[in-house]
Amino acid sequence: MPYDIVIAGAGIVGLAHAYEAARRGLSVAVVEKDSRCVGASIRNFGFITISGQAQGDTWRRARYSRDIWNSIAPDAGIEVVHRGSWIACQRPEAIEVARAFLQSEMGVGCKLYQKPDFPQLLAEHPDANSLLLEDILGVLHSPLELRVESRTAIEKLAHWLEERWNVRFFWNTEVLGIRKPGVQTSSGPICADRVLLCCGGSLSGIAKTALADYDLKLCTLQMLRVRPAPGFRLPGSVMTDNSLARYSGWAELPEAEKLKACIKSEMPEYLEAGIHLIAVQSADGSLIVGDSHVYSDSETVFSSAEVDHLILNLARSVLDIGQAEIVERWAGTYPVWQGGDALIHRLSPRECIAVVTSGTGASTAFGLARDTFDIWR
Repeated sequence: MPYDIVIAGAGIVGLAHAYEAARRGLSVAVVEKDSRCVGASIRNFGFITISGQAQGDTWRRARYSRDIWNSIAPDAGIEVVHRGSWIACQRPEAIEVARAFLQSEMGVGCKLYQKPDFPQLLAEHPDANSLLLEDILGVLHSPLELRVESRTAIEKLAHWLEERWNVRFFWNTEVLGIRKPGVQTSSGPICADRVLLCCGGSLSGIAKTALADYDLKLCTLQMLRVRPAPGFRLPGSVMTDNSLARYSGWAELPEAEKLKACIKSEMPEYLEAGIHLIAVQSADGSLIVGDSHVYSDSETVFSSAEVDHLILNLARSVLDIGQAEIVERWAGTYPVWQGGDALIHRLSPRECIAVVTSGTGASTAFGLARDTFDIWR
């Protein structure tokens, strides 16, 4: 059976493009070399975030993607585990960044609670008592974010695309080359009018030649799942000053320069390991806590106990988790490109490659897919 388009890769970027193609009335086949998604898309926080995204295309794509997640999650059986993000500001310099952010277009709908406002904060959001408010100068709240459980959400999304949109999946099948019309796979040819490569963190194989001019690197992250005391609840996703100094939507504000200087002086070991804090909660009460960032040509195989220690110390500086037990460790990965947060590259009129190159796949993939098909008509 010939398809209008065949997509290589069943991570979130491939699935988002499959959804966009099917929504536009195209017949779609998705080819995945593994029996299920095992890459970057299931190793992350499942944190669909708007605040902090780079101004411009990335922020625009994130807003659109959040709306798509909201609209399809109930039908696909994907639980939104919690909503909103909370940035614990520990320094006066962080408060200044938060204030500046609220004055920008991207800060609309967000709110800064400072020390005198904490009674109001707790009245409006009782779960905020899990934050160590006595050690925090302020909390920047965004209601825009949502969080899904990546490990199950990606599988459910693929199943929904198959059942609801008649997307055909070829699992345990590797694309070996592009042929006319379609692709040659380890299971034989698949005929299609167009071919889209969504290779994610797989920087070898068929995508290697196509990406040769982009000098992509692979970022490896140390991730932890910890179990806090029974009854512990986060108010939403939690971050700290380090995030304000790292993510472009905040870090590119002029007011962020003083905060960056403070962190460089006070936390050099965190900068060296690329550590900042994201903490999210799963339905079973456990927390996913991370992360560090190491850049190389391939995945960093061995993890560091010292990095785990630093991540947990940062979490304990703003969250009342005590001696929470580590129950899982794993490595996250994603491709990185100095030229931008994502790339869309037309190889020919019928062949294209789309890659998120900033670790923002969950947050921006649906928006990227819309842009891909708007460009690639």
